[in-house]
Amino acid sequence: MIFAPVRLGETSIADEVLAADKKSCKRFGPCGVGEEALYLNNFLIDRHFYVALSSVRRVFKRVAMSQGGFSGKGVFGAIPYLVVQYDDGQEKQCNFKYEDQVDAFVASVKERFPQIKTVSEAAEKRLAEAEKKQAEKCLIPLSEQAKETVNVLEQAKATLTKRLSLF
Repeated sequence: MIFAPVRLGETSIADEVLAADKKSCKRFGPCGVGEEALYLNNFLIDRHFYVALSSVRRVFKRVAMSQGGFSGKGVFGAIPYLVVQYDDGQEKQCNFKYEDQVDAFVASVKERFPQIKTVSEAAEKRLAEAEKKQAEKCLIPLSEQAKETVNVLEQAKATLTKRLSLF
């Protein structure tokens, strides 16, 4: 391999395996998803770094706004980034031209490697809070008559499970 990818993280991959994996990786803009590692870009070189999948903790999208609109000398623009957190909180941020490429990369990681989290810690907290609020909102207090009916049904279920011969 002319330009071997540079390892990020503590886990390394054998050169032969790495070369084959990089060659067959699924490409999303300047980055790629292989069977053994995630390939990340340098500012100038595509797929210059790699992180072994065993080291990856999170993969998520970050979007920043350009300052052109704030200064009055340009237009607003979204700048999409791919963030890969690995080992003990270290992270590598990769620039992309198109936001849909970042979305496709994250979706591919989520599909192929479900053990890797695909949202940031802050987003995970917000999702948990929203889910908790939704659960509280959906929880309707039962009337006394409804509680009695639930108790009768639970007793009937217990009776049926004791008497399997009725089935």
